[in-house]
Amino acid sequence: MVTVIVLSPSLDATAPVQRAAEAVARSLCALVRASVEGIVRDALIIGPAEDQLAEIADEAGCSYIEASSAQEGFARAVAQSRSDIAFVLEGGYAPQQGFVEEAGDLLHDAGFRGALLRRSPDSLMTWLAPSLARPVGAFAARDDLRGAAPRDLAELIRRLKIRHTLTARAHKIL
Repeated sequence: MVTVIVLSPSLDATAPVQRAAEAVARSLCALVRASVEGIVRDALIIGPAEDQLAEIADEAGCSYIEASSAQEGFARAVAQSRSDIAFVLEGGYAPQQGFVEEAGDLLHDAGFRGALLRRSPDSLMTWLAPSLARPVGAFAARDDLRGAAPRDLAELIRRLKIRHTLTARAHKIL
């Protein structure tokens, strides 16, 4: 089982993002099947107070970590994580068909080294070369996350040198 960490879109922005709470809520909704299938153990939301995410976390039954930056929130999220593997997802994205099956396979892989969830192709270039699509989610071992303190998901991926990419993609939902 994994701990899901959903990052508010406002963490990367210089000002609060309108509808950030809705983006996070939709991302959580997209993971309900993974929870029912026994992939997700718990979930945490990281975001600034301005996004008003505490109520969403309460309604969804997950934890809320108030932080003005991903760097600040990651350390606390990792400490609260209840699973050995974490799935970090940018709010506003939803994994597509096949994600649950691939995530389940990852959990049973003895040589687990992390995996990326990339955005669905959104340009001609990413249709022709899907590996150029921006990563919007990543699976990583909790022990690897300790002390990482990344500024954002991209930096986390660089620091952990995650190379494996899931076949499933995520589409932007907001």
